[in-house]
Amino acid sequence: MSLVVFPFKEEDPVVATGNVWIAARHELVDEVLCVGSGRDEAYRAIEAAIGEVRAETDTPVRLILQERLGLLRPGKGDAMNTGLAWFLTNSDADRVHFYDADIVTFGSDWITQAEAAADRGFSVVRHYFPRASTDAMITWMITRPGLAMCWPTTVLPDIGQPLGGEVLFTREVAESLHVDPNVQAQSDWGIDTRYTIATTAAGFGTAETYVSQGKIHKLYGSLTDIKDMAVECFAALQAARKIDVPAGTRHEMEPAYSVSEDVKRKTAYSVGDTIGLLRDGWTDRQLDLLDLFEPEVGRSMRASRDYPRPGFFDADLWGSTYRVMLESFDATDRDWRELLFRLWVARVLSYTVNEAVRGYDASMEYLQSTIDGYRSE
Repeated sequence: MSLVVFPFKEEDPVVATGNVWIAARHELVDEVLCVGSGRDEAYRAIEAAIGEVRAETDTPVRLILQERLGLLRPGKGDAMNTGLAWFLTNSDADRVHFYDADIVTFGSDWITQAEAAADRGFSVVRHYFPRASTDAMITWMITRPGLAMCWPTTVLPDIGQPLGGEVLFTREVAESLHVDPNVQAQSDWGIDTRYTIATTAAGFGTAETYVSQGKIHKLYGSLTDIKDMAVECFAALQAARKIDVPAGTRHEMEPAYSVSEDVKRKTAYSVGDTIGLLRDGWTDRQLDLLDLFEPEVGRSMRASRDYPRPGFFDADLWGSTYRVMLESFDATDRDWRELLFRLWVARVLSYTVNEAVRGYDASMEYLQSTIDGYRSE
């Protein structure tokens, strides 16, 4: 039997509560745990529904607040690590599932698919999804390039959804993560990156099961909405880049058999609201830091203060920029954090105006080719 954990923060109460009902009704779910960041509206809605869920499904639903466990900004990492600790201490289940609470397309088949892969002997099961051509820009521009550059001979660059919050762990994996000080310190958005690297480094096999309806969640305005996530995911990867990861770890990825037209047509962020982020708020030190990069980066980023023209940032230039940041970025330095975000925004906008406009299939082929290129350098 399995425990399902929903970390949440200020989610739509109807969506979050509906997902709890779905998990509680599943025949392989022994218990549901909801880990909230505070007593917000979603917390109160779940709290009010617990009695009815238990009465109808006979599945206990627990509701707790995340503990302060890590060393970085309090966030998703604390919530997921709180769920791991609760699983190991309070549950007799063999497996633990994590799902983001805001997924409007969540269904019981997600749990079934993960359980089937675990039954085949995989210790880690990840869900992966068709994503809009302008979605998953942290995955495509930050996490997967870093995995390809730092661990090119391992399976890490092959993992399609390394940032997914939808994942199953066996008890053995949970125990390994619980005693890893680097994982426990990762209290922020970098937790999914840490989980991916740590489980692969420990030799646990990973299966990725395909969810064709996609992960439809609340959309973004400008890329500022995911600023902390972008910076913290890069910082987590940079901090882990010296970890030894063996080659040959088992990895299986179910073929992507269909992509809905809704996903293909979706726009994941507002280009108009985002492009202005390249114009304002520069400090003298951020401008000085641009001298670390290739001249084209400095010229174009400085020029964007007057008239943003993001089309310059191709894959090769991003690769060289990324490698400089791997060595020089300082996560404790505000100017570095702001500059990394600006550089990433410029790269995402360049991809959007040069590649995403060519259509979904061409965009996906292009993005995968960039990862292959970084891996072979």
